[in-house]
Amino acid sequence: MIKNLVMIVATVFLNTAGQFMMKAGINKIGKIGPGNLTDSFIKVVSSGYIIGGFCFYAVSAVLWVVILSRSELSWAFPMVSLSYVITALLAPVLLNETFSVQRLAGILVICAGVFLVSRTFN
Repeated sequence: MIKNLVMIVATVFLNTAGQFMMKAGINKIGKIGPGNLTDSFIKVVSSGYIIGGFCFYAVSAVLWVVILSRSELSWAFPMVSLSYVITALLAPVLLNETFSVQRLAGILVICAGVFLVSRTFN
């Protein structure tokens, strides 16, 4: 069980790191819209941050397959929602995004759900 939890935590952090890397890359590129699709596509596929984000996702996906081979999906998948919690907590710090009481309430609901699901591991 401990190995599975360690792999899930690694998957969550890799997934979250991938999100932040892709966001950093797209922040440098700017908004993508119908008028600049070709130019934006070229910038996206050549962005080191975005490529790095996809690399984190790839490693995360490989770990996820290993987790699925060892755990019940109905137990493991809710644990991945912790990436929402980490992202919501770090985005205001790292990306200067807004944070509200409603987001905090949502984070607490997710944490409560993960806690309840984690107690069902057999």
